[in-house]
Parts: sequence; structure tokens; C-alpha cells
Amino acid sequence: MRLAQQLMRLARIVPGVAGHQDLEALRDTDRMVRLRLASDLRESERDIEAVKRRLMEKKDLSLLPALDYLTAKVEKLSNVMKYAGQGYRGFFDPCPIDQEKLEQLYAFDLRLFDEVQAVKERVQSLGKIAGDSSTIKEAIHTLEETLDQLERIFSTRCNILTVS
Repeated sequence: MRLAQQLMRLARIVPGVAGHQDLEALRDTDRMVRLRLASDLRESERDIEAVKRRLMEKKDLSLLPALDYLTAKVEKLSNVMKYAGQGYRGFFDPCPIDQEKLEQLYAFDLRLFDEVQAVKERVQSLGKIAGDSSTIKEAIHTLEETLDQLERIFSTRCNILTVS
């Protein structure tokens, strides 16, 4: 995907993103991206809580520990994204911003949004099948794997761009 297309897609997801043309815009964009990712995850956390409430209303408490675990995991990931160090190590050093590295940065940010969207879809599927215990167990497992994948990807954030 070309640089301009990536920036346009990112700007559609996070209104106000100016891009990474200069050092200050880079910091602002990084912060806005992380805050939007964290906000989207908090939405998923609220949706899991809604599933838990429905199960409690049905007096089906067997899945609550697994859902509590997922809620805690989503909350942790949201906080990690929200409070992560600003910017990318080495990328904010005074130096010209290379187009290839910008393309990598946009691709990385967009991949994070794709992964958060996958989390949201998995959480929504939980809500749709909350009445079927065997199906919801599989959905919980799938959501946990998706969260683990997102965590692994985000953990590479610090290494995505290093200036040599």
C-alpha cells in the first residue's frame, strides 16, 4: 500500500491525524493512534461486561471466571497502549524521516487497528451466542488467542522503527 493511501486510511480511523511529516506531528499522531486503540479496546471491555450481565441474569455463572479474565486482559492491553512511551525509539531523534520507514510505521499502525477490529468482532460474537455454553467456550478461547496476538504485535512497537 502506498504511503498516501496508508495515511488516508489512518486519517479515516483517527480523525485529526496529520501524518508524520515532522517531529511534532509524529508525536501527536502516535499519541492519537494509541488513544484511539485504547478507546476501542475499552468499548470491547464494556461489551464483555454486558455478556457477563446477561449470563448472570440467566444464572449461568460457570463462564464468569473466563470472562473476568478476558475483561482484565482487555483492560491491561488498553492501559498498555494508552500509557506506552510516546513515539518510537530512535524515531524522534533529530533526523530526516525516511519514506520507507514512514510506510512501515503506517502499515504497523494500520495492522494494530485491524487486530483491534478483530477483537471487537470476537467480542460481538460473544454477545450473540451468550445463551449457548459450548459455543461460547470456544468463542472465549478464540478471543483470548486474538488478544494474545494483539499483545504480541503491540510489544514489537518499540522495535518497529530504529534509526541506524
